[in-house]
Amino acid sequence: MKIYNLGVLIEPRDNKSAAEIMTEILLQVEKDGPEAIACPVAGKVPHEVIKQAKVTIFPDCLTQGTSRLAFGIALPTKKDLGRRWFLKRLEGDNKSSYRLIATTDVSVIHIEAE
Repeated sequence: MKIYNLGVLIEPRDNKSAAEIMTEILLQVEKDGPEAIACPVAGKVPHEVIKQAKVTIFPDCLTQGTSRLAFGIALPTKKDLGRRWFLKRLEGDNKSSYRLIATTDVSVIHIEAE
């Protein structure tokens, strides 16, 4: 299994809450058509696919004096996904709750599941 990690900087639209933004992002990345992308992760603690970042890694010039929010996406999947896949899902003006400002490079954690 692989977990793809990505940081995103989001500009909320129309005073949308962090919860509304996370819900919209999750709906965009959990499936590819009828195929489920996110797979269950075994363990006692449920895996959070998206969560609001407490500390942002984005430069101050992108965040200072704005209402922008940073989120971390950790998508567990058995399918190979690349940066372009994430960006196609997240960018564009058709998002109702947010506008994508910046992203980090995708990092991949490989997990050997028994």
